[in-house]
Amino acid sequence: MTCLSRVILGGFFVLALAAPAAAQTIPPAAAAAAAAAAAAAAQQGGPAPYDSFLRGATVQDGLIPIIHKAGRVYLALKRSQLGADFIQTAIPSTGLGGLGPAPGEPYVAPARLIHFEKVDDTVVVRWPNTYTITRPNTPEAAGVQQSLPNSVVAVVPIAAADDTTVVIPASFLLGDVADLDSSINFGPPTPGAYRLDPSRSFFAVTKAFPQNDVLRVSQTWQSSSPIFSRIDNAPDPRSLEILMTYNIIQAPSDGYMPRIADPRVGYFTQPLINFSTDQVTTGRTVHYIMRWNFGKRTSSAPMRATNPLVFYLSSDIPYQYRNSVKSALLTWNDAFRRIGILDAVQVLQQPTNDPSWDSEDIRHNIVRWLNTSSPAFGAEALLTTDPRTGEEMNIGVGFDAVEGLVGRTYRYVVAPARGLPDTTSAENQYVQDLIWSVILHESGHDFGLQHNFIGSMAYSAKQMQSKAFTSRYGVSNSVMEYSPINLWPKGTSQGLYFQLALGPYDYYAIRYGYGYIPNASSPTAELSTLRRWASGWSNPWTRFASDEDVSFQTGHAIDPRVAQNDLTNHPLSWCDVQMKTMHSVMNAVSQRFPAPGHSFDEARQAFTTPLTYYLRCAAMPAHWIGGEYISRAAKGDPGAAPPLSPVSVADERAAWTMLANGLFSEAAWHFNPSVLNKLTYSEYSDFTGGSWAYVPAARHDVAVTTIVNTAQNQVLAELFAPLTLQRIDDLQTKYSPGATMSLTDLFDWARQSIFGDLTGGINSAGPIRRNLQVNYAKRLSDMWVNPAAGTPADAQALARIQLQQLRQLAATGLQGSRLSELTRAHLEALAAVAQQALDAKANILPAGLRGP
Repeated sequence: MTCLSRVILGGFFVLALAAPAAAQTIPPAAAAAAAAAAAAAAQQGGPAPYDSFLRGATVQDGLIPIIHKAGRVYLALKRSQLGADFIQTAIPSTGLGGLGPAPGEPYVAPARLIHFEKVDDTVVVRWPNTYTITRPNTPEAAGVQQSLPNSVVAVVPIAAADDTTVVIPASFLLGDVADLDSSINFGPPTPGAYRLDPSRSFFAVTKAFPQNDVLRVSQTWQSSSPIFSRIDNAPDPRSLEILMTYNIIQAPSDGYMPRIADPRVGYFTQPLINFSTDQVTTGRTVHYIMRWNFGKRTSSAPMRATNPLVFYLSSDIPYQYRNSVKSALLTWNDAFRRIGILDAVQVLQQPTNDPSWDSEDIRHNIVRWLNTSSPAFGAEALLTTDPRTGEEMNIGVGFDAVEGLVGRTYRYVVAPARGLPDTTSAENQYVQDLIWSVILHESGHDFGLQHNFIGSMAYSAKQMQSKAFTSRYGVSNSVMEYSPINLWPKGTSQGLYFQLALGPYDYYAIRYGYGYIPNASSPTAELSTLRRWASGWSNPWTRFASDEDVSFQTGHAIDPRVAQNDLTNHPLSWCDVQMKTMHSVMNAVSQRFPAPGHSFDEARQAFTTPLTYYLRCAAMPAHWIGGEYISRAAKGDPGAAPPLSPVSVADERAAWTMLANGLFSEAAWHFNPSVLNKLTYSEYSDFTGGSWAYVPAARHDVAVTTIVNTAQNQVLAELFAPLTLQRIDDLQTKYSPGATMSLTDLFDWARQSIFGDLTGGINSAGPIRRNLQVNYAKRLSDMWVNPAAGTPADAQALARIQLQQLRQLAATGLQGSRLSELTRAHLEALAAVAQQALDAKANILPAGLRGP
C-alpha cells in the first residue's frame, strides 16, 4: 500500500509518493497555538474557504485526510463522515523500559467509538456510549439516549470548509486524551509524581491509510521527585518523552454477526446492556465474544478463509527464533481446519525494503520483539476490537526478549534434575521450545481465548512422562494454561518440557467461537447450538476455569484444581516430587556452579531459581484447606456434578501435612553449608543510578530465613483471610458433619504444626522456626484484639482460645531444663504476646463479656 501526499500549490496539486513512516515534526509552540489560530480565524468571518485554505498546505490522503499547514495539523473530514462511526485507540509507541505500558500495548485506554459532529462553526468530538443494545426508533432507544451519558473529548473550531469538507485542528490530541497519567502514576513509591508538560508536547508523526489515520504525539512527562522516581532507566528521570499514537479507524461494516459467550467456554467478551427485549432471565447483560472475522460462510463444507488472519513477523525478531514463532502461529490452523476453515492463519515476514509497507497500517497484525531493561510480562497478546460487537480489527503479540532466553532455567534446573550435561545445543533447543509455547499461548488470546487454569488437571503423571503423549496432546488440555516445566527427576521417563501442540480444550473452544451454525440469522438464533457445544465442561479434557478462580490470596478462590504452575490430575503428588527434586538440586549447587573462571553470581542464581519452584509447590497445598470443587456445568449437561462439592477432610488433612512438612517445618530448610556460603554476588561501580544496571542486594548472602518467612506469612494470610474463615465456618451449613474440616480443625492443625515443639525440642529450633511462631502468635493476637473486617466471630473466639493455649505451652516450655538464653527469651516473648492480647481485649470489653 502506498501512502499519498498532496502538495497544494496555487490551486494545483501534484501527487507524490511518500514513505509512510516519514516524520512530520510540529514545533511545540506552533502546535499549541493551532486551536487559538483557528478560533481567531472563525471570529474574523468564520471558516476559511477550503480551496484557499489548501494553498501552501501538505495533505496526506487516507481515511481522513491529514493537512499540515504553517506548522499545524488538521483533519479534513468529509461531511458524510460527520456523525459517522469511527473507532479511536490510544497506544504508546515507546515504553518505560518494562516499568509501565509497553510499546504497541493497546490497553492504556479502551478502544472507543468516536464521532465528529458539527455544531454551528465548531465540531464536537465525542465518545458516544456504546454499552447498550437497542432497536432503532423505539422507546427503549430514546430512553437510553436520555439516561446514559456520552463523553465529550473536545469542541474545536472549524478552520475551513466547503460543500463536501470540514477542516478542524487536531490539537485536541496534544493533551492526555488517553489518561496516560493513571498508567504512569499508578502506585508506589511515587504515585502522582509525573505530570504532562503541555509546553513540550507536539505532533511527531502523522500517517494516513485507507482504513486508519495515525497521529503520534510526543509528550513530555515531568517529575519534581527524581530521587524517588520509579523510572530510573531514562537519561534524566525528571523528564520522560513518551510517544502516544492515536489511531482513528474506520469502524467495521462488513456484515459481521456477533456471537454470544457462554461461561463454560473461556472467551474475552464485550459486555453490553440489552434493552431490546424484556425476555431476560439473569439480567440484561449480554456478553459478545471477541474473535476474528474470517469471512461469511454459507455451508459447513470446508472453505478457504476469505479474510484470513495474516501475522507479520517484525524485523526485530532475531533470525534464529523466527521459525519457532512462525510454526507456533501456524499450529492454530489445525483447529480451524477441523471446523472447515482452511488457511485461516498465515504468517509473513515484515518487508524490509518496501517503502509502501507500514506496520501501523491497521490491516497488518504484528508479532513484535521488545527489548526492555526490566522485563515486565514475558509476552502479551495485543488486541483491538470493535466495542459494539467484539469483532477484532487488529491483533498481535509483544514478546519481551529479555525473558527466559539465556537458557538459565535449563542450566540451573533441568540439566541438574535430569542429570544431563549443560550443552549449548540442549539449551538452544530448550529456548526454541519455550518461545514456541509462549507464542502459542499468546496467539490463543489473539483468537479471543481466556486463560484456562484448570487445564493441567486433564492428564495423569504417566501420560505427562510420555514424549509421544505430550507431543500429541500437550502437557495440559489447553495452551491457555500457565504450565510450568514438565520436569521429572533422573531415572523417570520424560515427556516434552513445554506445550507445543494444541490441547483438546483448544479444539473445543475454537469450535464454539468459530464453528459454522446453519440457518442462524441472529446471535440469539445460535444459542441452542452453542449451548450444546458448551456442554462438555464435566470432561477434564474440555474443562475451563480462568483468572478469577485463582484469587486464593484474598480468599475468593475456592477450587484447588484451578491453579497456575501445577501439573497432573494429582497436583499435590506432583508437587511432592518437585519439592524433593528442587531441594536436591539446591543442595548440590556447589558441585556444578560456578564454572571455572565464572563468578559466584552463577551459584547464587543456580540456587534461587529452583528455590522459586520449590516455594510455589510448598504454598500450593493451602488451596485445599477449606476448599470446594466448583462445577460450571449447566443443568442437564452430561456428567454434571453439583455446582459446589466439598474437598474431603482426608484430602484437607493430607494437604495440611504437606504444608507442615514442606513449609512450616525446620527440617525443610536445612541446606548444605558448602552451598549457602557460596551464594554471593559481584560488585560494580555504577554511575547511572539505574536499577537495571546495578542495585546490590541488602545482604551479600541469600537471605533464606527472610525468603522462607515471607512465604510462610503469605500462606498464613491466605488461610486466615476473612473470606477463607467465613467460607470454612459456613461449610457445616452445606455438608454433613465430618465431611469436611471446620474452623476448629484449622486452628488446631495450625497450633500443632507451628507450636507443637514448644514443650520439647524448641531448644534446637533455628530462626526460621522462631520467626514463624512469633508471626503466627501476632496474627492470633490481631484476630482477637483488632480483627480484620469480615472476620467471623467464631474465628475470633477460637483465636482467643489459641492464645490461652499458647500462653500455657510457653509456660510449660519454660520449665524445661538447659534452655539456652535465646530459647528462654523466645518462649517468654510468645507468652507476652499472648498475655498482652488477652489483657487488651479484657480492657475494652464490657465486664460481662470479659474472658479470663
